[in-house]
Amino acid sequence: MFQDKLQELAAANVLTVEGWRVLVMVVSKVDFENFIHVKQVQIAEELGMKPPNVNKAFKRLIELGILEKISQDNFNGYRLNYEMGWKGKASNLKTHIKKKKRAEAIQMAAHAKKMAQIKSTD
Repeated sequence: MFQDKLQELAAANVLTVEGWRVLVMVVSKVDFENFIHVKQVQIAEELGMKPPNVNKAFKRLIELGILEKISQDNFNGYRLNYEMGWKGKASNLKTHIKKKKRAEAIQMAAHAKKMAQIKSTD
């Protein structure tokens, strides 16, 4: 599962060298449940990169669905897409996948409803 996603990403050629460097550093910093508790400035320092370039890489990783920006409870940060790897209990991964699929279904239903409303006004 995890190797497939990496192969797809490599074959798609959608990341710069800096993007790959940031991704590898982020993966090395993943905490339980795939949360990332490291600031972009720290990654920039550790990689010897300029912070704006790290920020650009983060934006691209979010755009590609590799990272997810999280704001919940007392946590503001990022989470690595479970398809890229998982750090934690297998049972928690199953729960996380169910929640993600449920959220995606709700989002798709809302989009379909919106499209139907637009179509009915034509």
